[in-house]
Amino acid sequence: MPWNPSLPVLALTVLVISGTVKLLTVALGWVAWRTRVAERLRVYRREWAQGQLRSEAWAAAGVVLTDAVLITGLRYYTGPLLAPFRLSTALWTYAWMFVGFEVWFYATHRLLHLPRFYRFHAQHHVARVTEPLTALSFSVVERLVLMGGGLGLHLAALHLMPGTQVGILAYMVTNYVLNALGHGNTEWLPQRFVASRWGRVFFTPTFHAMHHARYQGHYGLFTVVLDRWLGTAFEDYPRVHARARDGEGLTRMGERLTVAPEPAPVPALATAQAGPGVSRTP
Repeated sequence: MPWNPSLPVLALTVLVISGTVKLLTVALGWVAWRTRVAERLRVYRREWAQGQLRSEAWAAAGVVLTDAVLITGLRYYTGPLLAPFRLSTALWTYAWMFVGFEVWFYATHRLLHLPRFYRFHAQHHVARVTEPLTALSFSVVERLVLMGGGLGLHLAALHLMPGTQVGILAYMVTNYVLNALGHGNTEWLPQRFVASRWGRVFFTPTFHAMHHARYQGHYGLFTVVLDRWLGTAFEDYPRVHARARDGEGLTRMGERLTVAPEPAPVPALATAQAGPGVSRTP
């Protein structure tokens, strides 16, 4: 029998569950972040900004409340549209939400970096060096745009295709977990991942840490596809990733890692004409 609670009961239930999952993922992220292994795998070896944690904690409270309102609205209005559980439908719901959020996030994130809109995004960039709590550090306006827009896309899609509550919940948990992982400034994935077929699709903690350090570029949520297609991926991303995995994370925020050009080979004929002991280098 379907659960049809009153709006106040639904809102309170969503607040408790959503808030608990968010705080639990951040707490687990902190536990992992403080291990010796994590300390060796830092992407950026720099201190946090003064007052960063306090600012992010206040922002996190706003995010928990804002998300509760948005998810309550989604559940309230999608109730009659949700299909009975079937594994295939749940997987399709999850896949659609994942792709929809990726496209929406990339487009709006890039717009939020324009000067006229950046004030709504500035809270997130209080952290140039990220930690798990940064995953919940957004202004209310930005959260309404990012989360509200993504959920709105799904609400519209439910008028055209079936969706299940299980698929929605599974994606939301994935979103919270990957956000905490991606903001940990710790590279857990091996060097070979970036060049693999999976690494050409999915992000790493290094990928997003570089966005916070450099502001422009790497606008994707949990994938690198749109950044690669639209020219906003940093060329030295694989090298920064490798440095983090080697325990040699960067110490300067604006540092770019370039490959030194190899010296041009000297033609054999020119060397012979120069004679022994005569340099042809200008």
